[in-house]
Amino acid sequence: MKNKAKVFCLILVFMLISTSCAKRRLDKLEANRTKTIVDKGGFDGKSSEFYPDNIDRFDVDSYLEWYKDLERSPKLQLPAPESPDELTNKEMIEDFNYVFEELKENYPFFEVLKREQNIDFLGNYNKYLKRVSEAKSDQEFIDVMTGIMGELNNHHARIADSAYVKNTIDYYSKNWNSPSIYYEFLNLNKQVVRNRYNIEGKQTKEASRNNSKLAFSLGSKKQGANMVLDTSNEGIAILKINGMVDPDKFSADQEVLNEFLRNKHLYTALVIDIRENYGGNMEYWQKFLLPKLLTSEKSVTNNLFFKDSDRAKLILADDTLNVEKLSNVDISAIKLDHASDLKKFDYYIKDEISISPDETNKNYGFDGNIYLLVDNAVFSAAEGMASFMKHSESATLVGEKTGGDGITLGVINDVMPNSGLVFTYTNTLGYAPDGSINAEKKTSPDIQSGSFRSSLETIEEIEAGNF
Repeated sequence: MKNKAKVFCLILVFMLISTSCAKRRLDKLEANRTKTIVDKGGFDGKSSEFYPDNIDRFDVDSYLEWYKDLERSPKLQLPAPESPDELTNKEMIEDFNYVFEELKENYPFFEVLKREQNIDFLGNYNKYLKRVSEAKSDQEFIDVMTGIMGELNNHHARIADSAYVKNTIDYYSKNWNSPSIYYEFLNLNKQVVRNRYNIEGKQTKEASRNNSKLAFSLGSKKQGANMVLDTSNEGIAILKINGMVDPDKFSADQEVLNEFLRNKHLYTALVIDIRENYGGNMEYWQKFLLPKLLTSEKSVTNNLFFKDSDRAKLILADDTLNVEKLSNVDISAIKLDHASDLKKFDYYIKDEISISPDETNKNYGFDGNIYLLVDNAVFSAAEGMASFMKHSESATLVGEKTGGDGITLGVINDVMPNSGLVFTYTNTLGYAPDGSINAEKKTSPDIQSGSFRSSLETIEEIEAGNF
């Protein structure tokens, strides 16, 4: 029995040693394989799974190379969210510096900010650093960073809340055809983000790429129906639009729009009310709304400028964009306000927007007068629509000057490495056709009016020939 026990022990020891050796060999092989991938600056494209946190191990160029050859999105490894550890002050300062450098490299409106608010954001570094250094808790840090982002005086620049992060991840999961969108999608699925916002994360909804193109999404804060038709004013139909919703929500608005188009002969004028519309998706008015209302092609040309940075490389890698090096373009013939702002910009896009009538619907197009109601809350994608309709002469604008910043490729979403806080901003310096910086000059109405009632009365006077 003793001999048998000794034999058994020897076998067990041998098995443990062998297993351990095998494991070490496997670990070494895996380490070498990973090192090879890292050394080459790329991803293991053969893997069917991916841990989002690993996105930080690769530079932008290697990511773009990997993405270009990606036929199907890998399954993301998404461990359950955990309660985040309390930040140290060192980590807070690191996160602040990360945000500050990101903005320094990308943000387009520092000169606009000086002119409008007399704020030298970059020159205030030490002041902002002191605020961060004095933060004693995560919430104090969040409050400080919210205040610092607020000094940019741009609604695209902010610390995101949980609802925004969840909605953006969900939308991105259905629209990974853009390298910049998918890059942000992976970043927003990082463990540190999901811990901070207590969210589960998302897999892509489609195995292969679709053709939908994201503009940007801030969304409407209002509840209920997005589009409402008011026919209580004789001869004048009113379409109230609360937000520029995503394509998967077009169907409800389509029913309302169809009702108007079926009865369009009853009206001499159409009022499109986008007051208090904070934006959403550009596709709403470019692909859905205006093609159904216009009777002829309308077009405008905007001019977009970008700084050279990793974030710009991601966005401008979209092969649907006609990107040129600014140094190779003669822009002297283009009317541009404050052209000196362009000294720190490196890329240029001639942004030509053309919208043609959608003739697939026999009831398309409205031949009467179109009026667009605007106010200072019209922003982002809603502002894009206001600028387009004014400069293409598609409508008469009535109301107040808009909120601006609607001539842009969209919102950048990035992540602070320690806290997992998501911050947003735009990197587009967008010029309207009249040469004004849209975020600075915004869009002025053709007819100034302070309230809905006075705007409607003015329109009624115009339609009656008394204005």
